[in-house]
Formats: sequence, structure tokens, C-alpha cells
Amino acid sequence: MLVYCILQQRMDMLKQDILQALQKHLGAIDTQSLEILDTQHKTHKIEKFSHEIKGINEGIGALQSLQIACQKILKLETLNAESVQELVQKAQFMGKALFNSTLSINLGESMLKLNAPSPLDLLSQGADLKAALQESLEQIKQALNTIQESVSQKQVFKKPPTLNTPSFNKDVLLDLMKSS
Repeated sequence: MLVYCILQQRMDMLKQDILQALQKHLGAIDTQSLEILDTQHKTHKIEKFSHEIKGINEGIGALQSLQIACQKILKLETLNAESVQELVQKAQFMGKALFNSTLSINLGESMLKLNAPSPLDLLSQGADLKAALQESLEQIKQALNTIQESVSQKQVFKKPPTLNTPSFNKDVLLDLMKSS
């Protein structure tokens, strides 16, 4: 506990030193609008973002595995219980069965859910297996598109810094590397 208090005091002193240096070069600064020095808050946002992206990556992996399983079943020459059962049993992601289970993917503000019925159940019920698998493939495609849209809109920090911070442009760097 003592070490934490000492570290916290040093962080506060470091923040104060940074503010004094900025004030010396830039004049009076409204520290409330900056939010640049709020490292704990930013660390929490980064950890949350990292956790969300990890969950999304796992969800994509599960969806792609389910997609491959559906495609393999559709390619079978004969749709009998034996051949379908083998593929259904192999359709797993991280040890979890993909058919007859709900895949839930957290997209931040919303939850994406997908449930593909077991082809074995559909066969035993006399349902149109090919149509059901095509529908599952379409749902998977829509889910992957939804994820792509969500990820493309994600930002760790919604409010940009108010100071003129330098930006990084990879094209400029690549041009410099070409001219060297």
C-alpha cells in the first residue's frame, strides 16, 4: 500500500511537471479540456477496447468455422446421417460445438447472436437441409458484415486531443523509404 501511495505521488508530480513545461511554452492551458494526462482513464479504455477486439476475433473464428462446416456438408454427395454426423461433431471452436448453440459476440453497444440448427436434427425432421444450410450461410455472412462495420467504426478515444499533436501518415514514411 505504501508503494502504491508513493507511486501515485510521483505520478501526480510528473503530471504537474508536464503541465508546468506546457504552460511555459504555450501559456495558460485549460487542463479540464485536455484529458491528455488522465492515464488511468485511458488505460481503462485501452484495456476495454482490447478485450472487445479479442472477443470479436474469437467470434469471427467461430463464425468462419461454422461457415466451413456448413459448406462441407453442402458439398457431400449424399446427405445421410453418418456423413453429416461426422462433420457436425467436428464443427467446434475452442472445444465448443457450433451447431445448436448460440454464438454471442459483444460489439460494444450491441450483442450479435447467431444460432445454427443442427443438420442432424433437420435430417431427422425431414426438413430441407440444403435450404437450411444456405440460410445459415447467409446469416453468417450478414453477421460477418455487421462485425466489419462495427470494427471499422470503433475508436478507443472518441474525443481527439485539443493540442496540435503530430500525426502519423504511413504513406509519407513509405515515400521517404523509397527515396532513400
